[in-house]
Amino acid sequence: MEPASRVDKIPGPKGIPLIGAGLSLQRDLLGVLLRGLHTYGDIVGYPIGPKGPLRMTFVVVHHPDDIHPVMAQTERTVTKDTWVLRGMADLLGNGLLTSSGDEWKRQRRIVQPLFTPRHVDSYAALMAEEAARVATEPVPADHRIDLHLLMMRYTLRVVGRSLFGDAIEDLVPVLHQLVPELSDAAMRRGMQLVRVPLDRRTPRNRRPRRLREQEYALVDEVLSRSPAPGEPGYDSTRDDLVTRLREARDPQSGQALSEDEIRDQALIFLMAGHETTAGALTFTLHLLGRHPGIQDEVAAEIRAVLGDREAPDAGDLEKLPMTRAALMEGMRLYPSAHMTERLTTTPMTLAGYDVPPNTLVAVSPWTTQRHPGIWPDPERYDPSRFLGEHDRPRYAYFPFGGGPRSCVGEHFAMLEAMILLAALLRRHQVTSLSRELELVPNVTIRPAGAVPVALSPR
Repeated sequence: MEPASRVDKIPGPKGIPLIGAGLSLQRDLLGVLLRGLHTYGDIVGYPIGPKGPLRMTFVVVHHPDDIHPVMAQTERTVTKDTWVLRGMADLLGNGLLTSSGDEWKRQRRIVQPLFTPRHVDSYAALMAEEAARVATEPVPADHRIDLHLLMMRYTLRVVGRSLFGDAIEDLVPVLHQLVPELSDAAMRRGMQLVRVPLDRRTPRNRRPRRLREQEYALVDEVLSRSPAPGEPGYDSTRDDLVTRLREARDPQSGQALSEDEIRDQALIFLMAGHETTAGALTFTLHLLGRHPGIQDEVAAEIRAVLGDREAPDAGDLEKLPMTRAALMEGMRLYPSAHMTERLTTTPMTLAGYDVPPNTLVAVSPWTTQRHPGIWPDPERYDPSRFLGEHDRPRYAYFPFGGGPRSCVGEHFAMLEAMILLAALLRRHQVTSLSRELELVPNVTIRPAGAVPVALSPR
């Protein structure tokens, strides 16, 4: 067996002498990653920083065989405690998404039991009520709507009621403006090579400080609607997630989450939880709006299962394989979590290259789920890829991540999305009024602007 090559021998672009490939990654992340796969293959090295001892190699692996050890060994031989994640944590708090190491393990032990399928299914009736509300509300005379705004409203109401036991639609205009700006600021801060602590009042910190103050004030205001233990009106029998978080204990130590930790968890659930599912629904419905034949198949399946009912319950979903396949194929082409990074803590070998400790390694559902060696005609929307038996590697498809850091809210998101698709497509034909969508890849992928569609009765 030939010895592995050094990390600096990994194929990839040369970049600009003083800054490497960092600027191109910032300007066109999705395009650069996809071109890297097609040009250089299953492992690509991007030089970051000036030539010399300060230059580092940012490694991106695209093949499932190499993604598997990166994801499976997270919190063991690789860590999520990266420079990028620390920058994001400055703005998004220290919740499950942004914590690492022992702190993350403790949080996961406390939070995981709240997201078992049995517990999540208890929110199905709430989701069905909100989905029916979307499907039955009046449509403008010209039938045109902004699909993304509609999906954001739905997921925000579901997350608000699930988290706080209260509809928070009054926050839709605020969050519709705040979330993309916050996501952009978090991504920019994460990619800064030189970073001043946010408690310093510098010109560069002015915008992220303002956004952090806004989001914390918003979450604190919403949390005030759900009184803490010892406060007037507290009710431990409430079934919302914030009350459950306050009652939850670490099974190893018996320790509870502090109110600051509950705020950070609520912040992550609120910000990321509604945006990721709204994106999955927006992109899936946009694709179905461009493929009316497939949409008709999905709608026929839904109507056969639901009959006269406005929305499904949790037990109906296994009877909707085509609907699930349409959603999964939408998330294949437009995974909300488009890229995730890890930092090696021990030497590892990836695609025949020795990768030393302290190397930043990334995996990208955006590229792997469009890999031509795994997905025939990868740019085509084809839900049949997810029907029946298929023989694909474990990490050919991973919109919810994988390994120890897989998304704790996967079942919640799938249930929420399936219920909305069934309720909406039972009543409406969706016609997309734009062919291609401009994308913004910040913390998640989102449309750059409105997503116009026409809704007409079936």
